[in-house]
Amino acid sequence: MGSGSVLSVGPAPECTFLIYASPVGNSSPVGNYHKGRTSLNLYVEDKLRRATPGGTGGIKSITNYAPVYQAQKQARAKGFSDILYVDSVTGKCIEEISAANIFIVKDNVISTPALVHGTILPGVTRSSIMEILDLGYQVEERLIPLEDLLEADEAFCTGTAVTVNPVGSVTYVDTKRCLQ
Repeated sequence: MGSGSVLSVGPAPECTFLIYASPVGNSSPVGNYHKGRTSLNLYVEDKLRRATPGGTGGIKSITNYAPVYQAQKQARAKGFSDILYVDSVTGKCIEEISAANIFIVKDNVISTPALVHGTILPGVTRSSIMEILDLGYQVEERLIPLEDLLEADEAFCTGTAVTVNPVGSVTYVDTKRCLQ
């Protein structure tokens, strides 16, 4: 964070390095990210794009979270637990939910969106889940068309705050698809 005595457009003459830490998870005072839910009820957002190529979608930054808060608030007011965003290149492939990675399961193959456009966070939870799954499952990173999710046997999301949560349903336009 810039902390020099100059207020202008440009690099700060000095910086202060800060690290914030807080508990996360079911036993945390702030609770689980999707507290009280047995599974996620996702709404597919096909107009607002969470991240674009050349942006900051692939790094842990507030710029990935702040732009989705309004859409997330509106979705939660309609009873959805979170939003699933599609890619900004084609608008046809799934990428992430507001603050987590997504995996789909179809015919015993577990797939997660590939990190090809720099718009998906290559999180440590995502990597860890992929390593664990690779011990007994076929795991693949690929571009995942929305239709593949809607035809999946099941899906789940992973992330630091989200931990691992099953997806119970996905709603696209006015069609709800239950995955459990």
